[in-house]
Amino acid sequence: MLIELEKARTRKNVVRIFREDIDGPDNWTDGFVIAANEEMVLLQLVDDSVHLNGYQILFLEDISDFMHPAPFNDFQKRVLELRDEEVEDPEVDLDDLAVLLVDISEEYGLVTLHREEVDPDGCEIGRVVRADATTFELEEIGSDARWFDETFEYDLYDITRIEFGGAYEDALLLANEDMGDDSYELADYDDEEPAVRAD
Repeated sequence: MLIELEKARTRKNVVRIFREDIDGPDNWTDGFVIAANEEMVLLQLVDDSVHLNGYQILFLEDISDFMHPAPFNDFQKRVLELRDEEVEDPEVDLDDLAVLLVDISEEYGLVTLHREEVDPDGCEIGRVVRADATTFELEEIGSDARWFDETFEYDLYDITRIEFGGAYEDALLLANEDMGDDSYELADYDDEEPAVRAD
């Protein structure tokens, strides 16, 4: 598989990747291969509207099948060219997962982490403030674009998918930066009961 992913990277084609055990047979990811090693592949995503929309890292052990080139490769590449959207390498290092998460957080401000085997319907979004060989600590941001007032620890190898640099992460950061003093969930305690984190 690694050889075929490398071919897709050098030929600058869109690939379609399936993770049937996790996503089911009718879901897939389309994107350009930016980098790959024996464990992970980094893609720049092509969304349903044929725009480049951030990056995704998948684990090779979870990939059940992939198509190179993707079914609409020529069309997607032509539309992106007409829109002057160019594939860009985020220059993140896939060799160490813990270092990778911290680097993405520092460079992009937010990272979206999926743990689909333990939490199939949810994800965590935030910035990784610490990571070691087994765990990572995340300062999380809610869907209202406010930071939670505490950090949360998770198992590093529960992660099944990593996303960053996309439109949704950008929207959260934009809204949060506009909030000023209200950018945290618990900006002012006063006499109110502390807010409870919503998963």
